[in-house]
Amino acid sequence: MENLTVYKASAGSGKTFTLAVEYIKLLVADPFAFRKTLAVTFTNKATEEMKMRILSQLYGIAHQLPSSQPYLKKIKEETTLSDAQIRENAALALRLLIHNYSYFRVETIDAFFQTVLRNLAKELDLTANLRLELNDNQVEEEAVDMLIEELNKTSRLLHWILEYIQDNMADDKSWNVIAQIKKFGMNIFKDYYKDHRKQLAVVFQEKDFFKNYTARLRTIRKTAEETMKKRGEEFFEIIETHGVSVDDFKSKKSGVCGYFKKLMEGDFVDSEKVYNATAAKATESVDAWLTKANAVAGNPMYDLVETQLMPLLQSTESERKRQALLYATADLTLQHLNQLRLLEGIENKVQAINREVNRFMLSDTQALLQAMIDHQDSPFIFEKIGTQLENIMIDEFQDTSTVQWKNFKVLLLETMSRKGMNMIVGDVKQSIYRWRAGDWRLLNNIEAQFNPKMVTEKSLKTNYRSQRNIIAFNNTFFQKANQQLHAQLQELDEKQAQQVERAYQDVVQEFPAHKEALGMVEVTLFPKSEDYEAQMLASIVDKVDALLQMGVQEKDIAILVRKNDTIQTIGDYFLQHRPDIHLVSNEAFHLSASQAVNIIIQALSVLDNPDDILAKASLSKSYQVYIQGSTFETFNAMLQESTLDKLLPKTFIAQKEQLLGLPISEMVETIYRIFELQTIKGQDAYICAFYDKLNEYTQDNIADIHNFLQLWENSLYKVSIQSSNNEGIKLVTIHKSKGLEYAHVLLPFCDWDLERNDSIVWCAPQQPPFSDLPVVPISYNKTKMLHSFYAKDYIQEYVQNSVDNLNLLYVAFTRAEQGLYVFSKKGDKINSRSKLIETCLGEVAKELNTSQITGEDDAQEATYFKFGDKLPAAKIEVKQKVDNIFLTPAENIPVTIAHNDAQVSFRQSNSSEAFLQKGQETETDKQKGYIQLGSILHAIFSKIRTQEDVPNALRTLEETGVLYDNIITKEKLLALLHQRLTDPRIAPWFTNRWTILNECTILRYNPDTQRTEERRPDRVMMDEQKIVVVDFKFGTPHAEHQRQVCDYIQLLSEMHPQPIEGYLWYIFSNQIIPVK
Repeated sequence: MENLTVYKASAGSGKTFTLAVEYIKLLVADPFAFRKTLAVTFTNKATEEMKMRILSQLYGIAHQLPSSQPYLKKIKEETTLSDAQIRENAALALRLLIHNYSYFRVETIDAFFQTVLRNLAKELDLTANLRLELNDNQVEEEAVDMLIEELNKTSRLLHWILEYIQDNMADDKSWNVIAQIKKFGMNIFKDYYKDHRKQLAVVFQEKDFFKNYTARLRTIRKTAEETMKKRGEEFFEIIETHGVSVDDFKSKKSGVCGYFKKLMEGDFVDSEKVYNATAAKATESVDAWLTKANAVAGNPMYDLVETQLMPLLQSTESERKRQALLYATADLTLQHLNQLRLLEGIENKVQAINREVNRFMLSDTQALLQAMIDHQDSPFIFEKIGTQLENIMIDEFQDTSTVQWKNFKVLLLETMSRKGMNMIVGDVKQSIYRWRAGDWRLLNNIEAQFNPKMVTEKSLKTNYRSQRNIIAFNNTFFQKANQQLHAQLQELDEKQAQQVERAYQDVVQEFPAHKEALGMVEVTLFPKSEDYEAQMLASIVDKVDALLQMGVQEKDIAILVRKNDTIQTIGDYFLQHRPDIHLVSNEAFHLSASQAVNIIIQALSVLDNPDDILAKASLSKSYQVYIQGSTFETFNAMLQESTLDKLLPKTFIAQKEQLLGLPISEMVETIYRIFELQTIKGQDAYICAFYDKLNEYTQDNIADIHNFLQLWENSLYKVSIQSSNNEGIKLVTIHKSKGLEYAHVLLPFCDWDLERNDSIVWCAPQQPPFSDLPVVPISYNKTKMLHSFYAKDYIQEYVQNSVDNLNLLYVAFTRAEQGLYVFSKKGDKINSRSKLIETCLGEVAKELNTSQITGEDDAQEATYFKFGDKLPAAKIEVKQKVDNIFLTPAENIPVTIAHNDAQVSFRQSNSSEAFLQKGQETETDKQKGYIQLGSILHAIFSKIRTQEDVPNALRTLEETGVLYDNIITKEKLLALLHQRLTDPRIAPWFTNRWTILNECTILRYNPDTQRTEERRPDRVMMDEQKIVVVDFKFGTPHAEHQRQVCDYIQLLSEMHPQPIEGYLWYIFSNQIIPVK
């Protein structure tokens, strides 16, 4: 029986609809199924969308809303239930989900594994209250700084760092290696390093291993250089001996002589450069060496070439290949060895810091669980979640990493063995997160992971998102792009080429029959020129203007870019040339963009270093311009006539010493007040976010101004603020746009390079002596890697890069619903996306008969392609009442930040007698004792479900140190609890029969006061037959008590269909009063 379904879902094919339908089908069949179902996806936003989709459609089905008819129709097709049964079960499932929301397991992969981690805290020797850290970079930099500070003369790390510095200086590189160490140190969080760190640690423990290994590789490199140099010298010695010069040979310097000259100069690795076509012919033919006059048998030159020079060239070329292979491999292997041996020390320091502050790195979660699964009975691991899972749904599977999959596969196999409903959804073509270890090959080869009889694959082929012309263009373009990529890869590795071809085998999408031939695609390729960027930016503005004039609204336009830096460039250009056009971008709203936050940072800088004139000048300028309302010109004039101190608030200058004596949080609040930052409009969101980050910092670190300013410089300044405005043009990266859709998409600067030489590739050498190290980090470099033992690693990385970049184009092109507008350049280098677009565009134009293309053959003119000229009629938006309460648009609540001085109020205790006098107990003492005992009993009852929970509840209260005194002893308390809880009337309330809700808040909206009100019954007990609500009282009965319980009964009856009983329990008198 198949119980794993794999959906291959191309862009716009209804993936979220399918997921929601499958989840709702489970709930309709069994309304309690959510308790044993786990759905995981990739981002918090996707999680929120999926939860809301499920809740809203359950509501819509239960209330027969028209918007939910497609879901109802699909569910009816695949179940045997009647409409009435489906509606009834949907309503029950919705009610159960809302009241048991913590069991609604739709979450990110990270959130799921964090739950597992916390439940395994004891087994993993972790504290239960550990904090998870997401910022790897900050922690790693802190660890490197501490390592450097702790170095001493006998430290092995110091010795290694000094060697590193010496090697850098020998290679004419910077002696300051700290930044390089920090950058490379981030590799401790990479899966590949984690997989091999134990092997590396063993190797580096060997005395003098690194010294000997490095020496051998340098010898190999030096030998190769000397061998090739000698071959070159030998050639020139022979021709000199025979009185022949370079000019006597055919092609002179650019011929065979050039080959041997390069060898003498140490240039022998790049075959394409050294062993050119002329040299290749010369290994086979004497004529390739000689001019026509000398190319005659018996000629001295002819005999010299035939007997000495050509054999020398043949043997030299054979030797060159061998030596180039060794040289390139040794050179690549040596690149990062100095940094590699520092990784263990950095990792150990990170772990030490984390233990000290009770912190755990989120990036370590998967590796830690994987290690435990490898050595444990796997079901035990996931039983610790506290839920017996039977159904698993994995979304965005193409972005799953190998180690995540290893951990998930164990759980999936377990649920498959129980014949549960399991599904995987993904699209290889949308895998764009390899920098987060996502591996598209997992989905591409998913059938190899399981017994084929247990797996069924389904393809979602119809694109419901885009207009017909856009679908047709994308179908044709990506077919051509895939063919071109396949042809390139075939030359490198046939097997890898087939993998890529398979990834795009389902790229052609169908469109609904009712869709007309609407939609527009435009591609503009600018010629290479110095003003390329200016042309690009002006064209973006022109296209936006044209769309707005056609009636398109700003909120229906999106500008997608490859890098965050480009967002700033485009944003600045619009601000300068078209400030009337509104742009919306989370990437553009960084903390550093806030004038108020910058003033706080500048003030902290002045306090940290009063002699920093630049910081003081910046603060003075900001204060005068943004608070006092001066112009920049006025400020400059004031600066000529006054000192900087006089341009700052007098209070700030006068209170510098007092400010330095405050905790940093209070210091920032005081700066906010002194500089009157509330007067700068539009800063509230920034200030809130800044205070949040400041609070996080003070929890984990010594509250020191200097260190906080360093954090600001390193990372805090670029923290993004979520924008609540959705009415402007969206300016977003391609990565952030994934899963979204926009009516009109502009894609400027579509010219990024395929390869980057600053990336690190981890390789496993197979040939000695290089294989003495299990893994080696090398810099990605085509020329060196292809001519080394790492050629296969290069090809694999090149294939991955190629797929990543083609996928980026696919994701960007498929976001568009009505219009797609691409801007790039022509005549670009072979490995750029613009070259791919240029190459494919002509073929696309031939296949799409109605398309137009101009300027294709003129290198000086822009190429312009257009397909489709008709857009759907603009929709006139009429605000209508939403029929689904879960889809009611959220309204922003205005928030204002205000500063209030802390005030200390004097309160006199009336219990002073208890501290000053000892004597006879008074009536007042008795009353206080009853009140205290009542509070304690109430706290105990709020923590227990059954009588067996009493010892734990007492232990928790005992830890506070305020439980017992000379009146309330432990013995008295236990006796009273035992007497009450064994009462036949009360004992049934404290059994395992019930689902217990202790002091859970009920929210209700009061239409009279137009406010949300809270009610909190002490104890609610629920089973399938009835609900019992009990309120504990410790004084004398009042009518108000009964009204209170009546209120609880009324609220519960609106939420649940079961019969409800209500009681007041006066614990001191043990009186129980039924309430109706």
